[in-house]
Amino acid sequence: MALAVLSYGSLNAARSNLNDAKNVITADLGNKTLLTTPFGRDQLQQDIGTVSKDAAEAEQELDGSQSLKVLGLLPVIDTQRSGLIQLALDVESAAATGATLLDSVNNLTATSHGTTVSLPALAALGTSVDLGHQRLAALNRPASGLIGPIASARTAFNREDAKLVRLLRLSSDTIAFAAPFLGSEGPQQYLIGGENNAEMRDGGAVLSLDLLTADDGTFSVKGDATYGDYALTTPAKVTLPAGTQKIFGAYLPTEQWPDVDATADFPVTGQSMQAMWAQATGDHVDGVLGIDVPGVASILKLTGPVTVPGITEQVSAANVADILLNQEYQGDSVNNPQNSRRDKIAAVVKAAVDRMKTEHVDLDAFANALAGDVLARHLMVWSDVPKDESGLLTLDAAGTLTSVDPARTIHLAVENSTADKLDYFVGVSTKLKVTVDRSGNALVNTVVTVANFARANQPPSYQYGPDGVNAFTPGQYVARVFFWGPKGAVVPSSTEESGLQLVQNHFSLLPGQANSVTFGTVIPHAVVNGHLRLRLVPQARLRPDHLTVEVSAPGWTVGGSTHISTSWGDTKNLSWSLTR
Repeated sequence: MALAVLSYGSLNAARSNLNDAKNVITADLGNKTLLTTPFGRDQLQQDIGTVSKDAAEAEQELDGSQSLKVLGLLPVIDTQRSGLIQLALDVESAAATGATLLDSVNNLTATSHGTTVSLPALAALGTSVDLGHQRLAALNRPASGLIGPIASARTAFNREDAKLVRLLRLSSDTIAFAAPFLGSEGPQQYLIGGENNAEMRDGGAVLSLDLLTADDGTFSVKGDATYGDYALTTPAKVTLPAGTQKIFGAYLPTEQWPDVDATADFPVTGQSMQAMWAQATGDHVDGVLGIDVPGVASILKLTGPVTVPGITEQVSAANVADILLNQEYQGDSVNNPQNSRRDKIAAVVKAAVDRMKTEHVDLDAFANALAGDVLARHLMVWSDVPKDESGLLTLDAAGTLTSVDPARTIHLAVENSTADKLDYFVGVSTKLKVTVDRSGNALVNTVVTVANFARANQPPSYQYGPDGVNAFTPGQYVARVFFWGPKGAVVPSSTEESGLQLVQNHFSLLPGQANSVTFGTVIPHAVVNGHLRLRLVPQARLRPDHLTVEVSAPGWTVGGSTHISTSWGDTKNLSWSLTR
């Protein structure tokens, strides 16, 4: 009896130490800001030390317990003791790997300054990430033979370890792309399209342009101009996919800069912009970046306010949307020939990058901000180098709809079909009613509601219109609502476009009005291995859509929330278990 009591005390103390370590790991994995500041990295270093100490104490407690060694002669007890010792050693190994990775991150941030990234330090980080991935992947061991709290502890560690392995795989892919993007293999030049969220296509209308150059780790932005400076009189020589040509060909997306990103497939947009730039200037670019105003705002959060020629006040993250999408258009008449020169998204991007040359911006914080913009489609990148484009697809940064699970992907866009800037006043909400039948097929009714919050009784203006073509009253908003249903789904009257099934509708809204349209979709055999999944990709609007999802499955027991209400500011990967 005494041996059992002493053994229990040793096991309990060890499990307590390991549980403390697991709680620290879980908290740090959930804190996405830890790597984005020197203070956060210092805290992470302390936490790694805490985890290592807890694991070492647990291992010493187990290895030094004489009572456990005696009881270890019993097979069941020995299995539990050995399993717990192995877990403690694995936690120590994970902490040591984390410390090595953190050292590499700190070295990269310390040796990178302004708009220059240390390529040797980036390569060293890549090596550390790849080694760390191998080491952590090897620590994921089965819990077979373990029982009770010890089995739970092993399973919990494996779960957190799997998260770290996925993060390191993503980090490795990111570094593999970042080095050549930054000119590790020679000078690179990228066209930046400033996407205006007050005149929406799938992204914002491309109304201003920049050139980003990168060489040997140093990047800069030169020039900023309105799209009118590079106007084309004939379409660029780009062959659009058949579906894109059918739906968007009338927009002249290979000739008119504002309409080049009407499609949801940014690789098509990128190729078109590259060809259009070559036709307008005779110059070649290696890739294209599309960034909208929320994307610019996230950069300004890091750089602080910037001074932009032609704008009287400093532009900051807090006021950039109001200045660029509202103030800049106030007071302009409908036919003012200087209107096109008032779009200054590109100028703000240049000012922000220029400020980075003299003001320290934490490299990890900058990378984290860009990653967030990618998830929300505020930043999309295309490269004409197949290897680099493949990397972008892997990172889901290429702006495609089909990089992940196209048979379960839904996307929609509300596009402005008038020559005005009314999207600044427009709100969109989306409601999906999902009904699963007894055979596992899913009927998805998607209701899209568009509201026009523009002021009534305004005089004609560049901002409020009317354009005399599609709108005839100031503030009248004409919405084209595009719905992309999953690949292989039944979407009545749809066309294959951007890899999915596209259908559209349109309506007109006067100021103060709202209207809705419903799209029906059937996803055959939607329940696979007892799970229903949906991947919902948002449109990158200034204010994210509001999203509601309701699930009904008569004859099934549904695991997971059957009513979801949230802001649709990034891709939502939703899953429910369905059992009979």
